[in-house]
Order: sequence, then structure tokens, then C-alpha cells
Amino acid sequence: MFYAVIADDSVIAMANRCPHLRSLGLYYCQNITDRAMYSLAHSKVNHRMWGSVKGGNDEDGLRTLNISQCTALTPSAVQAVCDSFPALHTCSGRHSLIMSGCLNLTTVHCVCAFHAHRPFSTLPHPAH
Repeated sequence: MFYAVIADDSVIAMANRCPHLRSLGLYYCQNITDRAMYSLAHSKVNHRMWGSVKGGNDEDGLRTLNISQCTALTPSAVQAVCDSFPALHTCSGRHSLIMSGCLNLTTVHCVCAFHAHRPFSTLPHPAH
């Protein structure tokens, strides 16, 4: 039986050559490192070059990413992907960034999570 090994170079090639990539499943790809995640994070520029600028929204770019059991990834690299693609969510009821089995990624959160935990005093006053 033949098993393909998905590594950073494969993800980087997809990030650079697939401007309409919307969903990516990398679960159990333990050879994936931060290099691949940073490539995905920076690939958003490629999406914009191919026409997403006009009428762009949160749904442009990557919408779902499953990196479950990708244990070599660090929080900063995965956070960069989450920050680059606003459609990726870690918040309750909207999980589109799936990280089960990655105990070292517990500090990665989507934009919604940051807004939900913002102190009340930083919210704009209704009169403004």
C-alpha cells in the first residue's frame, strides 16, 4: 500500500498556485510546520491579485482549515493564518478552524473571540 506524505512544500505550492482555495484538510499531516502556515497566511495577497479586491469580504480566501493532529505547529503561525482569513473561526458554533489534538494551540483565537473578551470599558460610548 502507498501512502503520500504531505509536507510543507505541498501546502506552499497550493497556497501559491490555487488562488481560489477555500477549504483545506491537513489532519494527521504531522510533517506540516510553521513554514506552511506562514505561506498560507501570506497567500491572501495572491487571492486579492486575482480579483477578490472588488467586493472583497470575509468569505474571500480560506473558509475552512482542518489541522487536527498537526502537532509540529506553533500558536504564532496558526494565529497568522487565522488573522489573514477572517472566515476562519474558533468561536463556539462557528468552528471552521479545526485544531483538535493540538494541545499547544490553545491560545489561537479568531477575531470574534477577541471581541467577545474585550473589557466593557473599551466599548465605544453610544453617543459617539
